[in-house]
Amino acid sequence: MENKEKKKVNKWIVFTSMPFQMGITIYLFHWVGKWLDKTLRVEGEWWMKCCTLLGVVVSLYYFIKQANYISKK
Repeated sequence: MENKEKKKVNKWIVFTSMPFQMGITIYLFHWVGKWLDKTLRVEGEWWMKCCTLLGVVVSLYYFIKQANYISKK
């Protein structure tokens, strides 16, 4: 019985930490995009927009991957 309770706690910990992982991933991609815009002197902030969108896609991919892994346990 204790083993089942540990698994439930671990699932909750994983699910509560996912928003922080997503936020950090998106912020890092955004920061890289801003740095590229500044370094390459691009008008319109295209690197920032593309990198931020890529960060959202990557974070959603890992969110779905973790959710599928947890649901299989």
